[in-house]
Amino acid sequence: MSGEGNPGLDGRAWRADGLNMRKFALLLLGLLPSCSQLVVPGEGRPIAGKKEAMAVMEKSAKAVGDPWSRYRKVEVAYDGEWTGIAKRVQPDLVDADFRKASVETYETRTQVVKQLHKGPGGTKSVVRRPGDVAVVYNGESETEADQVTREAAALVADAYTAFLFGSSWLKETGRDFELLEAEELDGEMCDRVQGRLVPGFGFSEGDRFIAWVGRESRWLRRLQFTINGLESTRGADVEVRFLEHWKAVDGSVWPGRFVEWVERPLHVKAHEWWMTGLKADGRSLKGVGNPSDKSR
Repeated sequence: MSGEGNPGLDGRAWRADGLNMRKFALLLLGLLPSCSQLVVPGEGRPIAGKKEAMAVMEKSAKAVGDPWSRYRKVEVAYDGEWTGIAKRVQPDLVDADFRKASVETYETRTQVVKQLHKGPGGTKSVVRRPGDVAVVYNGESETEADQVTREAAALVADAYTAFLFGSSWLKETGRDFELLEAEELDGEMCDRVQGRLVPGFGFSEGDRFIAWVGRESRWLRRLQFTINGLESTRGADVEVRFLEHWKAVDGSVWPGRFVEWVERPLHVKAHEWWMTGLKADGRSLKGVGNPSDKSR
């Protein structure tokens, strides 16, 4: 996964040269209608309030083992692929030269996230702490990342915390929960819980989300959310689908595959990735349990 020559400097130069391309892409997207059929997070019409919504989130967290509260340290490995349009439209957020595979550590008590990304351009190290983030490319600790790079890295670290810990993290971090009308997803009726994150993902002052929780499985099946942590993504919203859930020997349940779609301003597939390894409090979990439902 290592590049030739000086991929770190080349990657940063590419991001700087991509400024005009990014502005053009955003202008183009603003002129095109979204084909999304999903309501914008924060604009759903509630049918019940916090009590009913929290009950859904708490049952969901319990069904998967409540990992955010249960474990002190979770280590996970991913591999994945970005779509071409995602790389062109959001080069800062995607950072495709450095973000293909990753090894990530989540310390739940201190809320510290450590990510080591690898791609064709080399490595990208991210350490995310509450209110701060540090980014290092190819071990060049003396090189200070620019503000956009830091903002994007913080947004990714926070969002991936939500993806990994799901309802367990959302019930502890979210606020202003509301229950929306249930909808079907892949053959299972899902209760939809709308809420807010304050602060939001990354350095955003706030974001909105809708969590789709299966009534039968109690698993988080889909997460819609706004991404206000970057100027170039402010006003956009995306969704991540959680698939191929599997049960570990300690009873915890995890999604094995993830698919991300941009919903607005344009409905396009952005990213697909999968879990290749998992440890919780030093115990290896991934590869021991069998997938609970490959169709989901």
